[in-house]
Amino acid sequence: MTMTRTPGTAPAGRGTDPGRRRGGVRLAGFNIRLTRGAYILAMLAVVISALSLRAAAPGRPAGAYAAATGGVVVVLLASMIGHGLAHAATARRHGARGGEISVGFFGGTMHGRYHLPAPRAQGHTAAAGPAASLAAAGISVAAAAGLSALGAAQLAVLVFAAAAWINAVLGVVSLLPGAGQDGGQIVRALVWARTGDPVRAGLAAARTGQVTGAVLVAAGLAALVLGHIGGLWVGLIGLLMLAASRAEARQVLLTAALAGLRVRDILPPSPAAATHSWQTVRAFLDGAGPGAALAGPAGRAATAFPLRDIDGRLAGILTLSQLAALRADRCDTTRLSEIATPIAHVVTTTPDEPLPGLLARLAVRPAIPAALHTMGHALVLGDDGALAGVLTPADMARASQAGALCRGGRAR
Repeated sequence: MTMTRTPGTAPAGRGTDPGRRRGGVRLAGFNIRLTRGAYILAMLAVVISALSLRAAAPGRPAGAYAAATGGVVVVLLASMIGHGLAHAATARRHGARGGEISVGFFGGTMHGRYHLPAPRAQGHTAAAGPAASLAAAGISVAAAAGLSALGAAQLAVLVFAAAAWINAVLGVVSLLPGAGQDGGQIVRALVWARTGDPVRAGLAAARTGQVTGAVLVAAGLAALVLGHIGGLWVGLIGLLMLAASRAEARQVLLTAALAGLRVRDILPPSPAAATHSWQTVRAFLDGAGPGAALAGPAGRAATAFPLRDIDGRLAGILTLSQLAALRADRCDTTRLSEIATPIAHVVTTTPDEPLPGLLARLAVRPAIPAALHTMGHALVLGDDGALAGVLTPADMARASQAGALCRGGRAR
């Protein structure tokens, strides 16, 4: 399965997408990064290839099997990268800027400043990945047939056959109309083009994904009843699609509620004071006094604390959940910077950024465990780069409620 994500545009030179990470390889102007999921998938491919290649072509030298196994792994990763590159390149042709392609267990995810405001651009971008995969499958079939006709080594033919199968599955599965799937994005683009309403289109795509997920669950259960163990995987995919589609429907409604609002509209009136990142957890808690460490701007209870390093630069963000996860016997020796989310993995914004765009960037799943505690948080920076405040999930929830009330009042 592949995920096509199109986050809103970040403020120029200011926003930090949590999907963007250091490292990786530059290819066609994009940074390609393999996540832990991709390495796990590669190891599974090694195991499966080592077992199946010997059965399909027995009696070959061990070195030949090792080379063929390596070829299958390269083909697998190259197919997933190619699928993501097709999305990214098409998005660039429609005006998207920069970005990164993260390849994980379930495929590639696009990150960066992708803002596709028209259904045509979104449809073309979503369809590019499956088209590239299916084209690669066709080329691989032709290559396997040609090598076989020329009497090439059977293992070489099998590697191209594996390439055909991998790309065919990647192309077909990505076309399933589920949440985050290319097929779901195509459905959204079609409904958007027909109705002119992106919110209605998003809900239609989410509901289509729920129906598809339910069908896959039913098909998986039926296959299990008939004795086909593969039905288990089909059912699991269906359950994942159901959950993702429901989450997407909630995301669409939340984005609609935030339409017309900007960061400054929900920014707390007094900026949060930054805390020294080098002090210990015990010093941080004791220095504030019993319970005072939780006090925020204007007496509001604080749940997140921006950090500064010894040079005065922003170093990251710390949450109450990160403090609570630390064992009590480590409070005297652990510095705040050791448990906080580093600034490279924190979303930053400006007071003028529209909230729907910020919400899309906040929805990108982080790559490090510490950042899981700060999902939904953002540091707000002024025009001079100074800290203007911290936004939390609670602030976004209040904004969505206020937005819904405003729309309801206008409707009456």
